[in-house]
Amino acid sequence: MMRHKQIFLPLFASLFLIFSSVSIAEESSYGAKIGQKTLRGLSNATLGILEVPKGIIKTTNDTNAIYGLTAGSFLGLINTLGRTSVGVLDLITFPLPTKPVIQPVHPWQSYLTLPTSYDAIFDLDLLY
Repeated sequence: MMRHKQIFLPLFASLFLIFSSVSIAEESSYGAKIGQKTLRGLSNATLGILEVPKGIIKTTNDTNAIYGLTAGSFLGLINTLGRTSVGVLDLITFPLPTKPVIQPVHPWQSYLTLPTSYDAIFDLDLLY
């Protein structure tokens, strides 16, 4: 049991430092850009399912509960497929620094205020 504590504490601390330093770092170098793209791809590929409740809640707030449950579920499923696909594509093509395809960039950002939208794919971000 003591060995598990010795492993998990440094692991947790290093993960915390990695994620906090990436969010603070300027995105001007090649390494920072591909690091952000990798994290963006990982979050979108794994948390794309958050689009389903988002679609239901937003559609219910804009219209009514019955339409929100039906059309909101369908909209959420479509955006889940889109966000997950964009995340997998970002993970596969992480060595190419590109601008984010999906807005908001992460599923938890501006959860109920911004609708999910898609921009140009493979728009390279080559300014260093």
